[in-house]
Amino acid sequence: MFFTKFFLAAGGLATLSQAHMRLRSPVPYSSPAIVQDPLDPTGANFPCQARAGAEYVGEATPMEKGSTQTMAFTGSVVHGGGSCQVSITYDNPPTPDSVWKVLHSIQGGCPARNEAGNILPDNADLVGVDNYEYTIPADIPSGNATIAWTWVNKVGNREFYMNCAPVSIEGDGGSEDALAALPDMFTANIGGDCTTVGADNKDILYPNPGNSVENNGPDADKVPPTGNCGGGPAARSRRAAKFAA
Repeated sequence: MFFTKFFLAAGGLATLSQAHMRLRSPVPYSSPAIVQDPLDPTGANFPCQARAGAEYVGEATPMEKGSTQTMAFTGSVVHGGGSCQVSITYDNPPTPDSVWKVLHSIQGGCPARNEAGNILPDNADLVGVDNYEYTIPADIPSGNATIAWTWVNKVGNREFYMNCAPVSIEGDGGSEDALAALPDMFTANIGGDCTTVGADNKDILYPNPGNSVENNGPDADKVPPTGNCGGGPAARSRRAAKFAA
């Protein structure tokens, strides 16, 4: 009995997977439909849980440059928290080759602060216990874009979660140079050799979290990922070509 209760609290049972977290704010795309699961470990539905040929449908949330926005979730399987990023791409629609730039990083305590395991009882429709604020930089370009929430969990299988939302960045000014100067979005556990293996019960320290960072929990609970997590030469040259175009 004790073991069963402990294991449920720790968040390891597959029976809880139906209540994994999903993005609630900003309002995500209606298609590709959000499912409360991590991305395929092969990366087949990266980005945004979209498989080949998926149609992106959704009403864009307007976001003024320089404004503070709120990220909120639904679900109860928070896997003890973990680390999250808010990133943006101006590709419409996003593709596996899209360049995603980090607006904000949360190292530890995301998508829930101060949770050792999962929130019980299991509830796929539970309004998330914690919200997170981030700022839209004043110097990035205006236009239609996609914001992504990505998450590497602290407890349970080594996974990578990603939900996406259509947005409209509004306001004067802005430049591609300012956008290019932001860090690249971190990815792991979806193919390639960047993983969080060996980091169970630890929050991931992002290799390049950027200048907008929220840190939760003790530093002793945070570790870097494993492998080549900074983007190889092909990725760097592709990004350079995109921003030079």
